[in-house]
Amino acid sequence: MSSEDTAAGHTAADLIKQMTSIKTCMMTTIDENGKLVSRPMALAQADEDHQLWFLTRVDSEKADDVVGNGDINLAFVADKTWISVAGSASLTTDRQKKQELWELGAKAYFADGPEDPEAALIRVDPQTAQFWEGPGKVAALVKMTAAAVSDSAPDMGEHGRVQL
Repeated sequence: MSSEDTAAGHTAADLIKQMTSIKTCMMTTIDENGKLVSRPMALAQADEDHQLWFLTRVDSEKADDVVGNGDINLAFVADKTWISVAGSASLTTDRQKKQELWELGAKAYFADGPEDPEAALIRVDPQTAQFWEGPGKVAALVKMTAAAVSDSAPDMGEHGRVQL
């Protein structure tokens, strides 16, 4: 996605920055039976090409899902921001990339560090991202109440789609 692609004043770089600051997302994959499966994952890195990287175990169900069907969705949520990313995922055991992304918290999962043969990376190549920005819970309630009283639609914020 080029940085010129915008929706409601947002560029791909803006959304990547927000995802990086949110850090944790729900990763949804498709299992061997065609069912959607979601789990929380920590974003290890968003690189210059907008690829998103996650550390995982090579023998995990999510790794199997990615190998079997690379379609993926990532949902990032913060107080007033929601971002949904659709893309394709692949599994890699690239040693250099694992070393680059290694952090102390990963040691709890991989005793041998980035050299651990069970350590792998999920690389997500985003295709599109949808985002919503709106008021927090209290402000949303006030806006909905005011709209109901005035018989109008509440302004619940911005929504847009960005090609990645």
